[in-house]
Amino acid sequence: MKDYREAIQELRRDPERGFEKLEAIGAIHEIVFADRAKEVAKAFREAQNERGEQSSVLVVCPTHEEIDRVTQAIRSDRRERGQLCESVHTTRDVALNCTNAQKREARNFRAGQILGFHRAVKGIAKNELVEVARVEGANVIVRNAAGAEQSLSSKQAKSFEVYERRAIEIAVGDRLLLTANRREPDFRATNGEIVTVAGVDERGVRLEDGRTLPSNYKQFSHGYAITAHRSQGKSVDAVIISGDGMRKELFYVAASRGRQSVRVITSDREALRDTVARSTARKSASELARKAGVVLEQGERRGLMAAREMAKRSRCRQRQLECIRTRIGRRPPAVDRQIEPGRTKERGHERGISR
Repeated sequence: MKDYREAIQELRRDPERGFEKLEAIGAIHEIVFADRAKEVAKAFREAQNERGEQSSVLVVCPTHEEIDRVTQAIRSDRRERGQLCESVHTTRDVALNCTNAQKREARNFRAGQILGFHRAVKGIAKNELVEVARVEGANVIVRNAAGAEQSLSSKQAKSFEVYERRAIEIAVGDRLLLTANRREPDFRATNGEIVTVAGVDERGVRLEDGRTLPSNYKQFSHGYAITAHRSQGKSVDAVIISGDGMRKELFYVAASRGRQSVRVITSDREALRDTVARSTARKSASELARKAGVVLEQGERRGLMAAREMAKRSRCRQRQLECIRTRIGRRPPAVDRQIEPGRTKERGHERGISR
């Protein structure tokens, strides 16, 4: 455990040396791609504690495709060991992450899509789900659970999210990942929460903590494997990373989720090492030039410095001209006056001026 914490600290300071430390403690395992998902399922099983609390183990993957492969392997392994009962087929809603601009255009909708309202509008309650029935010109016609239809306007685009309904298989003992917040008197959920299924019946999906997912809450998926982004803020006994590439910030987040251990399962150790050394942060032009090996000759460098100095002087001159114009603009307009004959001496004496 001490070696693991030291490796994580080094990974934060220097990703390449941190990766070497993980190799030194035996945390990096290279497996052929065809066997990788099964190896992850085996690691998941071994990492469970004596009481079989799956919540102490978390798998982190770089892509959703990897998540699907790993999830299938883990569920198959658990089914063979009798940890999952008979499955029930139901549906879940997957967010399409449409922008408000996209939701204002009727042509972006298609029949069968699900709209979940997080804000009530005329004829549709908060948290109600409606289905897109059809698109008629610039109008989107939706249908509620009772079969009633109504038209949506572009002004209501900020009131709902667009989902695609997909099939999912759930069994008693399954882990689920809740993917939407909900605050109701009878049900509360937090996006990113991992829960365990206690039963599935006509009332819905019952959880081990006593909650029941309402019929209009279908924002969930299996919760055995998640992305590095979703793993932020979570803490488990053991973390398993599966993949061939993950940038250094995400790899550090994933590897540091464990309290006791980390196991990295990859099919290309060197490719993973290479990506872990890279950053997702955007580089400046000078950094990109240095990385590309671009070197300015002495004359080019002097010319560049001269151009910068000229630009600096030009900006200073521009500011001075603006200040002058501002001062001139604040002066009262000049008035031409003609001096009457005989008044010069009088005015001079009034001002205390003598010849």
